[in-house]
Amino acid sequence: MRDTIIISLLQKYIKDQCSEQELRTLLQWLKSPDSHAGLDSVIQPLWDAIDRDMVQPTSERETELRKEVSSLLSKIEHKNKSANTSVRNKNRLNGFYRIAAILILAFSVTFGLLKIYDRPQQMITYTEKISAKGEKKSIRLADGTKIILNSDTKVRIPNNFNKEERTIEIEGEGFFDVTPDPDKPFVIKSGEAQVKVLGTSFDFKSYKEDEFIKLTVSTGKVRVNVADQDLQLAVSPNEHLSINKIDGNVRKETIEENNYIKWIHGSLYFNKEPIREVIKTINRTYNRKVILQCKDCDYRITGTHDNKSIEAVIEAICFTTGLRSRLEGDNIILYDKH
Repeated sequence: MRDTIIISLLQKYIKDQCSEQELRTLLQWLKSPDSHAGLDSVIQPLWDAIDRDMVQPTSERETELRKEVSSLLSKIEHKNKSANTSVRNKNRLNGFYRIAAILILAFSVTFGLLKIYDRPQQMITYTEKISAKGEKKSIRLADGTKIILNSDTKVRIPNNFNKEERTIEIEGEGFFDVTPDPDKPFVIKSGEAQVKVLGTSFDFKSYKEDEFIKLTVSTGKVRVNVADQDLQLAVSPNEHLSINKIDGNVRKETIEENNYIKWIHGSLYFNKEPIREVIKTINRTYNRKVILQCKDCDYRITGTHDNKSIEAVIEAICFTTGLRSRLEGDNIILYDKH
């Protein structure tokens, strides 16, 4: 019963509705040693309600809260001006302040004196830009950054992009020309990989089904982080980085000519590329299905194919590897002659 009375007095106090006698009763309860023992039983149900129902207040409301707590402490201090200033009483008074701060926050949130914010937190929504198999697409972001998307690529752009940060997600390949902004680094997320830049141009390739993550920098400097491999690397202009997602092998090389962005102009470039990865690129580029059927397909392909038909590319691969090809419906089958 007494707990119920104390709760009622606390509510009235925060609403500034306490009479002088009620205020005296409340302060006496806070001062009494018994209040410490009963505090948990009064407060615990309130904390449970807060954990269940409270939404984080805004910064403006947090400022109001601080003022309310400060006001309460000032009133308690005023009422205790004539109190004995011994060390023991000072320590006790500090304890009262702490309790008062807890109580005003707990009761304010629980009983609506700090409004329970029922409006939903701002939801992050995404706009998707997609280039289908066999096509390329150019997009421009809100900060002026330009991206050329390679075939079968998806970019997800949050609705808060360029407000407090510049972060996007990509699955596929894109050439980025990032608008400089030293206060807001440009971040690209793709699976476990993350690329961070301030303002630069580079090609980033990260298809989910591919064995490799690749990055080729044209201008500026790019930092790459791969979380599951605990890997952080800086890549400078005219450097090409290749990360094997399976075994974690990393290869960085300096290049004289950036052939890795020839896809922008419709060409294919392979540099000692495993044939299985080459087939994936061909399938995406031409929107056709090439199927590899051979026992030991440990071939590596090197070469440039400038705006050639898929038939011409397959013929060149067969000439290099000794494989043969045949049509099955719309599919192209690559097989060995053994």
